[in-house]
Amino acid sequence: MRHLPLFILAATLFSSPAGAYDAAQAGTGATAVPAESAVREAERRRAAAVASRDIGILRTLIGGEYYHVESNGRARTKTEFLQALARDEFKLSAYGIDDMEITVIGSGRAALVTGRFHARMQTTDAVRQFRGRYVRVWTLHSEGWRNTLHQSTEIRPAGTPAPGARPLPLQ
Repeated sequence: MRHLPLFILAATLFSSPAGAYDAAQAGTGATAVPAESAVREAERRRAAAVASRDIGILRTLIGGEYYHVESNGRARTKTEFLQALARDEFKLSAYGIDDMEITVIGSGRAALVTGRFHARMQTTDAVRQFRGRYVRVWTLHSEGWRNTLHQSTEIRPAGTPAPGARPLPLQ
């Protein structure tokens, strides 16, 4: 298991306090934009690209050391995630962000984004509505903000088993 995203997050947490970051200083060629606005725009672009399976846009938004943890616990690299999306393994017919909170850290060079999302997924026998919480880490590079870490957790009413879940024996 790769630990680079966790090291990046730890390094940014222990650096100087957060603040707005001038995107032009990062070599993006963009006008001065506070980091939070730039990350919010990157999140919007990511959600639209996931919904439409736009692998090209996702390739530019996802960093090379990307680590993707699904709500079922499966972990994927950038390449594995993009290939699964291209092969339609996720069977998404809708995807959207319900809310998000952005915390800029590391002197404006990293951001922690948390929130809720919804999706409509096709299973083998039905369409299933899916709601979840997510956490993503974004880091600023010379070419712009890149998603480094994604983890999601499904939101289900208490006591509701996951689809296809089997009870575990007590030990």
